[in-house]
Amino acid sequence: MIIASLAYVAALLPVVYVVRHGLVTDGWRIPLALLPAMPVAFMFGSYARYLSEEKDEYVRMLVVNQILVATTVSMVCAVFWGFLTDLGGAPPIATYWIAVLWIAVQGVSACIARIRGA
Repeated sequence: MIIASLAYVAALLPVVYVVRHGLVTDGWRIPLALLPAMPVAFMFGSYARYLSEEKDEYVRMLVVNQILVATTVSMVCAVFWGFLTDLGGAPPIATYWIAVLWIAVQGVSACIARIRGA
């Protein structure tokens, strides 16, 4: 996760800079746009690999609960904002924020579980 997070930041900052400042041609925009998405995909994949390799059932259950909380919060927010955008006149947001929210909520959920002593 740390390597994927560092790769995400390392890819995101220069890609945003060159695209926002018009320093790339249209042919490069799609490959560049996908570059910061790759580490995020690896982050999600690491959860699947971790869960399949975790031997301690209690620890695995804690992580599954954190994932369920993050998924529920993220999907509820996505649905609410989708209806607000389509029917309520709210401005649309980029869909990658769903993944950002999921990762943030999963982290908060893990911290809460640790504080509670779970």
